[in-house]
Amino acid sequence: MFLTQTDLINAKLMAEGAQNESDILKYILYDDIDSEQKRRMQAGERYYNGEHDVLQKDFTSSKMLETLEETQQQKITTFRNVNRSNHKNINAFLKILVDQKTAYLVSKEPTIRVTGAEKNTEKKAYEAMLSDFADDTFNEILQDLVTGASCKGFEALHVYYDEKGQLQYCIVPANEIIAIYDTNNQKELLEVIRYYDIVVVQNGQRYIRKKVEWWTKQNVTYYIEKEGQIFTKDTTIPVNPAPHYWSVTTENEFHKKKQGHSWGRVPFLLLKNNRNATTDLEHIKGLIDAYDLISSEGTNNFLDLIELYWVIYGFGGDEASTIMKKLQINKAVNMMGSGADGRVEAKQVELPVAGRLEFLKMLRKDIFHFGMGVDTDSDKFGNAPSGVSLKFQYTLLDQKAGNMIAKLKKVIKGLLWYVTEDYNSKYGTNYNADDIQVDINKNIVTNDVETVNMIQASKGIVSDKTLVSMHPFVSDINAELQELEAQEQKELEKFGDTYATK
Repeated sequence: MFLTQTDLINAKLMAEGAQNESDILKYILYDDIDSEQKRRMQAGERYYNGEHDVLQKDFTSSKMLETLEETQQQKITTFRNVNRSNHKNINAFLKILVDQKTAYLVSKEPTIRVTGAEKNTEKKAYEAMLSDFADDTFNEILQDLVTGASCKGFEALHVYYDEKGQLQYCIVPANEIIAIYDTNNQKELLEVIRYYDIVVVQNGQRYIRKKVEWWTKQNVTYYIEKEGQIFTKDTTIPVNPAPHYWSVTTENEFHKKKQGHSWGRVPFLLLKNNRNATTDLEHIKGLIDAYDLISSEGTNNFLDLIELYWVIYGFGGDEASTIMKKLQINKAVNMMGSGADGRVEAKQVELPVAGRLEFLKMLRKDIFHFGMGVDTDSDKFGNAPSGVSLKFQYTLLDQKAGNMIAKLKKVIKGLLWYVTEDYNSKYGTNYNADDIQVDINKNIVTNDVETVNMIQASKGIVSDKTLVSMHPFVSDINAELQELEAQEQKELEKFGDTYATK
């Protein structure tokens, strides 16, 4: 949930006149837990993991409107056919669309550049340090970050120091985050409240309790939930509120001095999926549910198909559902004792397959259209389409990804600010994170021959870094640039004397 300073003040006032931190925390946390945004987050996660609403559907039961003979009143009753198949088809469209966007944005590592590095050796070293930092772990985190933001509306990245004093970063699920922004522009992150469940054992009983971390630009306060939903400061934390991180120095080889530090900003980076922080599920959930229901219903009809259906006249004893099951299994039924008028008449079963398939085809088209993705099963792919044709197919995906690119670049630059500050503190350098430039290298299916020809034709017009990032054979742009520099250096060393004599 996103709050402003004004929202926070109002929450404090509305917490039933609360004058203590416990009541304020209780009000804010449980209001967030019950919020519409958190419910949509849960739905996005469920559908990405294949936990669709159709799983709760019972195809053996149906609602019927009956009129009572005595009172002529109508009521809704449930009819249950235990012999009816109850198969559920899960069509994981959201996973396809989200993974497609993630691969499009960050399957290739972003290019990290430092302005002026070409002419300045210090900046060149700074650029090399940042390139080394942007390793496989970095790109894996970016992929998880984009996936999480797409499913939940936003995702959070937390920066911290581990026990060895090494700078680390990890994803904190957005489900655990309440972000507080400035009231005027709602752009500056002022505070973050993080809460999560823990298991507490008391007198042999297990209880679920909440832990809370309230982060500001200067420090963090730790709380723990006690019995009766009462929140108190966590006494297991020696210093509470605590600084963002500690530095430990050794004096006289024995005495260790511990000093607290603050980043001067909240050590969380939030990636929004779009301007309104909505999920990728919201515009297509109804379409996916319809596809699941129709697909499942069709499957159950086929599973129960017996090729012929039977009209039974003057037959007593078994119920119709039992007779149907006997016919399905044995292809015959005993007519003894049914009377002179008893007979069974067979008729051909015809399922509306063509109409169902056409409707599913329409739903699929709408899902990819409103989900702004690329349907790779489309007849428009294949036969080596031209670059222009491929770009046209990627138009909607490119628009959707474009809503996130600027926000993703801001998060990456924010993370690299922490990396820079850490490096300056440890090695006495004076690198400036404002010099960092980040380029997102979108991964699009291309006609490789056309692309390579365009790259060759663009030599001298576009920078080598841009051309390398566009080459279809390159996935790690930063590593490839370092390889090219090393290759050039070897060639200079090998042929340096030859060049010098000419």
